[in-house]
Amino acid sequence: MTSITDDVPMQGDNPSPVSDITRKVKVGWASGALGVAILMNSIGGLALFYMISVLHINPALAGGLIFVTKIFDVLSDPIVGRWSDSLRSGKSRRRPFLLWGALISAGSFAMIFTTPLFDSEWMRAGYVFIAMLIYTIGYTIFNVPYMSMPSEMTEDYHERSSIHSYRMMFISVANLVAGALTPWILEKMGRLEWSSYALIGVAGAVIILLSMINAWRTTADAKFTEAGTHTPRMLDELSHVWRNRHFIRLLGVKAAQLIGIASAAAAGMFFLLNVLQKDLNLMALTGLVVGPMSLLFAPVVVWISKRLGKSRTYMLAAANYVVITATWVIADANEPDWAYLLRMALVSFSASGNIIMAMSMLTDIINHDAKKTGVRREGVYTAFYSFTEKFTFAFGPLIVGLALGFAGFDKNIPPEAMQTEEIRQALLLGNCYIPVVMGILAIFLLSGYKLKEEDLKNE
Repeated sequence: MTSITDDVPMQGDNPSPVSDITRKVKVGWASGALGVAILMNSIGGLALFYMISVLHINPALAGGLIFVTKIFDVLSDPIVGRWSDSLRSGKSRRRPFLLWGALISAGSFAMIFTTPLFDSEWMRAGYVFIAMLIYTIGYTIFNVPYMSMPSEMTEDYHERSSIHSYRMMFISVANLVAGALTPWILEKMGRLEWSSYALIGVAGAVIILLSMINAWRTTADAKFTEAGTHTPRMLDELSHVWRNRHFIRLLGVKAAQLIGIASAAAAGMFFLLNVLQKDLNLMALTGLVVGPMSLLFAPVVVWISKRLGKSRTYMLAAANYVVITATWVIADANEPDWAYLLRMALVSFSASGNIIMAMSMLTDIINHDAKKTGVRREGVYTAFYSFTEKFTFAFGPLIVGLALGFAGFDKNIPPEAMQTEEIRQALLLGNCYIPVVMGILAIFLLSGYKLKEEDLKNE
């Protein structure tokens, strides 16, 4: 939230919006996404299973705990966003947050997956709740300033897509690590053993810390802007952001998509074990497929966007997700493994398209607003975007937890042992029905997105 007339480029004197951003900076900044993706994917896809089947917390309570911690983001995200906008450090106003966010995020991740096995269910639930709150704080402190940085690094329309394609590469690596290594560890050490999750918690914390610290270290040479002398009032900034029709539409798209994706992530392990009657080795093999496929699709998505435009490319990726996800309704225990792998491989295109296009469009919106108003609001816009990601992702565990509770799922027996039509429908709700409906809504909202490259050039 700074005046453009006061923003001073701190890396060189060339004001042109071309590639004064090096590959080293792109890769270094993008490496932070490895830690962010492990944080978000592990909480979204593993935490509910861990809380129900290992900590033996009631499914509805477990889903509710994850959801309630996200309410805290209503306050924390805008505060951190505004704070990073207005910080005057003489250097990058974003980078100090990356350092502290890395430390808190890594520590909280280890806390969650090393929850002591207290005799009382409420003690176990209380400990997880505190650890999840700390996780929420750490994630916010790192991710809001982190995602604000690309709009300062370059003003070039297609360069923003390039930056986020590098980020997609590290997200793919995270999917490879979390998607292949985590299920393999659980299958070898025992998917219901506390020690398996403790190992994942400690090892994951190390990876999170190293990747986030690297993003902080390597962006020392990145182009950035200083906070201006004029700092608008918080309420004025919030009001302005909510009047930006391009931004609100993009938020609606992400909210719809992520409710569906989060529901599928929360139900995914249960669905594999219970409905498909497969073991986690198949999930590990899937991780080996999905990671490389996402890497391959990232440059393809950028290539398509240069020809079709960003919003149409985004719609194509979203439509692919809806079609593939709808086929889960016919899946059962007799289905061959290759069908599961094929679905996940094809969905990799959607993952690349959704992530790259959404973030590239967000930076377009931020720069378009800055040129129109003369005020930079990277932190505030990113705060609302980050809040939408985290808040909607909390709906997944809540929905699946409540559905399993109503279906009579027994937390004290192995998840594959209790097969009823009610449990199957509860898992299809998370893995198929909600993702398909929300995906269709996202496509409808995307059809009305109007900000184009020529709009940015004409400002």
